[in-house]
Amino acid sequence: MNQKQNILSRFQTGQRGAPVFMPDLTLWYKWHKDRNTLPDQHKNQTMVEIARQLGCPVWNPLRPWRMDHPGVDIVEERSSTEKVIRYKTPEQELTERWELGPDGDWWQVEYPVKERDDLNAALAVVRSRHYELVPDIVSDLCPEEEKDQVVALELPMQPYADLLHNFLGWSDGLMLLLGPGKTRLSEMMALMEEKRLNILEEIAALPGDLALAADNLDGQYISPSIFKDHLQKSYEKTAEICRTHGKKLMVHMGGPGKHLFPLLVQAGVDGVQGVSGPSQSNATLEEARSLSGPDVTLWGGIPQDLLIPAHTEFELAKSVQEAVAHAGQDKRMIIGIADRVPVDCDFSRLQTVIRLVAEAADLP
Repeated sequence: MNQKQNILSRFQTGQRGAPVFMPDLTLWYKWHKDRNTLPDQHKNQTMVEIARQLGCPVWNPLRPWRMDHPGVDIVEERSSTEKVIRYKTPEQELTERWELGPDGDWWQVEYPVKERDDLNAALAVVRSRHYELVPDIVSDLCPEEEKDQVVALELPMQPYADLLHNFLGWSDGLMLLLGPGKTRLSEMMALMEEKRLNILEEIAALPGDLALAADNLDGQYISPSIFKDHLQKSYEKTAEICRTHGKKLMVHMGGPGKHLFPLLVQAGVDGVQGVSGPSQSNATLEEARSLSGPDVTLWGGIPQDLLIPAHTEFELAKSVQEAVAHAGQDKRMIIGIADRVPVDCDFSRLQTVIRLVAEAADLP
């Protein structure tokens, strides 16, 4: 069994295998590639090549679609410290603003929807939304490349996650969903879902190993009642479509979400990425397994903060040991950095995790 087969076996019933570690390098790689700050030994390598050189399974999520907004003029203005994106709709202009943070990355400080009067324009943006399939991103992979790559087809966001991440944010805009803007925002989400489902079948039919709902779920903003009202049916439909095309559905969790595990299982989700106890999240591997039952694949176990120098290497080693011990008894477990390898990680610590897991796997 090669590394890819080992990962995919974690989505099936069967015999327990040796503990396996697979990092999600996407965030770390893009950040450093864009700034030409990759480690010297990896300067000219792709993310796939780096994973291969590290000797771990290759996680390769691909987005085989694009989204545009015919009829809405989207303009970006950028300075050295700020960027502003303007959505010019027939109703009015919406703006979102980003500032350059201390980590050298852009931090969003203003979302397009700030008050009730912005909702008509936001609805116009959603009405103009158009998805187009870009199948070559997947089909251009030759069979030889696919042998060691876990290819995940990234899906458009679920409407509730889309609404929070791209329109409302987590302060004043979110309050509209609980009050005066509820009806209009529900209309927006229904339209988002209609457009999303129109292309979902085409995406799921493409070659690939898994489907990835990159929704970055945060349980602080998703109560059980919100999940039932805004996410459950959407995940049920998504899982059904993926299942029809032989794909397992993996959902990305990016924050505390202990109460979400049983809800995701009930909705038909096959796996959860980003499982972790404090400080990254609030459910250890053991707790997540207890809450989700035996048939869901769990990926994570090591909080991403442990890869930065603010924490000791002893803490990292202890976390790895705990994850390995659990994975040795859990046939549907993939050890990983929850939720992704951070941009400011000490790269030597990532190498340490790989070494410790490999050493544990060699034990009798």
